[in-house]
Amino acid sequence: MNLVDGGWALFARVNDEFARRGLSVSDLRILEAVSTSRQLGVSEVADAVHMRVSTVSRMIARLSDDGNIHRFESKADGRHRLVRLTDQGRRTLADHVSVRDQVIRRFVVDALTPEEFTALGVAFRKIGEAVDAAEPAASD
Repeated sequence: MNLVDGGWALFARVNDEFARRGLSVSDLRILEAVSTSRQLGVSEVADAVHMRVSTVSRMIARLSDDGNIHRFESKADGRHRLVRLTDQGRRTLADHVSVRDQVIRRFVVDALTPEEFTALGVAFRKIGEAVDAAEPAASD
């Protein structure tokens, strides 16, 4: 129960800090995923952020309208839309990452001993591997 309570408390604090600055944790997830490649398809972004394609598609449309993401047709298949970060998107991502890192430093890094922090990293790597190895969830 401590894992769940602590996780939700940290997530709530991150959300509060983002909301105070007009930012969104979901936007951060999308922008980070898109930043990993020169171009990605919407379904690739959805896989990377563990969200439904329809949800990611709506979020990308909004981020595109805001000037953070550029959407364009695939040269290989005109039916597919690809995305990449704009210069504004890179600045928005940097703002999001800065806020997230401040919160994580305060409530995780500074709250744990170096050994506990290392163990937490190992635990979350194993959790990520277990999730990735599991059967995929139903998506759109």
